[in-house]
Amino acid sequence: MHRNVHPDSRITIPLRLLATGALVVLFGAGCGGDDKVAAPTEKACTECHEGIASLEAGSRHMVTLQDVADELAEERAGETPEEVLHGGDAENCIACHAPTAILADGGMTEVEAMQYFFSTADGKFSAATEATHAGDWPHVACEACHDSPDGHQGLSSPQVAIFDSRLGKYTPLSDSSNLCGQCHGSLRFPDSDHLTHDAWRTSRHADTQQDVADELAEERSGQSPHEVVAGDDPENCIACHGPTAVLANGGMTEEAALGYFFSTSGGAFTGGTSILHEDEWPNVACAACHDPHNPDGPSYFNSETKQYEPIVDTPQLCGRCHGTLRFPDTDHLSYNVRAGTGGIGVADRQLMPSVTSCVDCHMYVSDVDGSNSSMTHGHNFAVSVEEESGTTTSCDHCHAAMDVPAKIEEFQTSYADLDAVAAANVELAVAALEGATDPVLLAKLDEAQHNLAFAEGDESGGFHNHSYLMALLNDANDRALEILQTN
Repeated sequence: MHRNVHPDSRITIPLRLLATGALVVLFGAGCGGDDKVAAPTEKACTECHEGIASLEAGSRHMVTLQDVADELAEERAGETPEEVLHGGDAENCIACHAPTAILADGGMTEVEAMQYFFSTADGKFSAATEATHAGDWPHVACEACHDSPDGHQGLSSPQVAIFDSRLGKYTPLSDSSNLCGQCHGSLRFPDSDHLTHDAWRTSRHADTQQDVADELAEERSGQSPHEVVAGDDPENCIACHGPTAVLANGGMTEEAALGYFFSTSGGAFTGGTSILHEDEWPNVACAACHDPHNPDGPSYFNSETKQYEPIVDTPQLCGRCHGTLRFPDTDHLSYNVRAGTGGIGVADRQLMPSVTSCVDCHMYVSDVDGSNSSMTHGHNFAVSVEEESGTTTSCDHCHAAMDVPAKIEEFQTSYADLDAVAAANVELAVAALEGATDPVLLAKLDEAQHNLAFAEGDESGGFHNHSYLMALLNDANDRALEILQTN
């Protein structure tokens, strides 16, 4: 068997991962060189990182062998390894399911790795194909995404790197989302049907830095990063708009991240505050909601502690930023509106009690194989996904006959109309009670202001839990009118 690795380049230095919190990224000093390198072994990594290894062991990244064997048996019977990898309908199983498999048994090509790890009959896969040499299969382990041939020496600016099984060496990447996008997107294989990363790039989660810059310039001019995060009117922009930003440049606090990613003058933001270090800004990318070492379930990356907090109930992940679960005084209240509780003098209610999670609508995945909805895994967070033959809409799952765009427009229009009336009357009520001491009237004003602000904290323009939003606005308007009639 031809070996495709230079013997002198085999490196077995233990990989002592450079960690900041729970997210681990490495800079490969030898990345991009001409010589092919052998990655450190997973066993070496676990000498120092037992906790991370135990998380990885329970993830799908560590159980990839049987998936490949099953697909070869079910879809590639009659094809040779060469045809699977380079034929008319090429699919590179090794590259994503176990890139460092080519380093096994002394080193081999991708074609040879397919022959080594999966049984064939007369050189072809068959319905009976099964996994072989299972003990040598590396899965998607530490060394698939981390390159550190110098053993951590002098690493002041860590970078992620992916082991490219086609080249037999590491390729440095600009950020961790681009690492995920190699296999969970089309960055490496344009014809891939795994398009999670592609969908994310089209979402608002992938474009958050300018929003922060605009808000700092418009509302926080004259304030320092410390005053923004911990002053009299605190607002933690980093925590929701780019939580893993605190891992950039070797690691920093939330305050330091604000000063690093947005311009200041004399230590304070100004009306001209703009974006800095744009290429390092992470947005709300994969690692914001998925612990890279335990990616199967959602996890919230806490930018203050630099630790992941496992989330059992998915809405609680969304509610960290789109609700009051982390910041009780936030005005982003979609989570609370969906739950239908929190108003004053308004009965709790849910428009669709069967919709138990935000992802039921915003990350719905169609069961139609090959559809955009199925390939993107809901990561554009849109209710409707354009298909070649029309539109896949999460609403159709329960309401097949509904004209979704018309219903959304109906809900949003009626909400906007009532909101305008209620807001105007509440403003008049505030003016009418200026200097007033009547506790009954002041209580009515407090109720009106609370319910108006609660309804306006919804981020759907009136579609989320529509009947509850309308009840909040009606109550705010009624209390305001009572105040005005009294005065």
